[in-house]
Amino acid sequence: MPKFQILVARLKPRRALLLGLLLAGAAAGDEVVKIYQDPAFDATVSKILVVGVHEDLGVRGQFENTVARAVRSVGASGEASFYSVGGIAELTAEALVAAARRARADAVLVTRVVDVQTQDVDAANFPDYFRAYSRYGDPLPASETHTVRVRTDLYLVESQARVWGVESTAFEKPSLFGVIDGIAKAVAAQLRSDGLVR
Repeated sequence: MPKFQILVARLKPRRALLLGLLLAGAAAGDEVVKIYQDPAFDATVSKILVVGVHEDLGVRGQFENTVARAVRSVGASGEASFYSVGGIAELTAEALVAAARRARADAVLVTRVVDVQTQDVDAANFPDYFRAYSRYGDPLPASETHTVRVRTDLYLVESQARVWGVESTAFEKPSLFGVIDGIAKAVAAQLRSDGLVR
């Protein structure tokens, strides 16, 4: 069984990203750590089918569209798999390969959540002088930030071989949009830096 099929067979959607995080906010820095690059693959890919593994179709669609835009911004063509695969219950290797061929993609980029850490930002920690300028006596509402780590792998459509892989971390994002945007930009920049797209 090709490596791509084995990976897709193991993918199970994670309930890690929360839908309640819909307001954008300030973002901390993000990082990408390369964990694999096939030394025998010295070409570039021109069109990438973007796959975000998530059980919520809205989150998946938003993620895939954002990553596809980021991929286009670094010189390759990117297409969200959501439009060609749809909302099927399980993403299979066969469905993704068929979708990639329909899209005339030469590679598939698969991203899944590895870890989520949620931190409360307690308004009580703000200095008293800040609170003194508040018109009302109510304390500032507490909020949360999320640090999300994802794994992204790039597979060639014809051989189904993995040629590249990274782990990306979006640090202390107050919103789902911040998480997605940070990861999309970081992954696309790394694809370009590693010479996989022009």
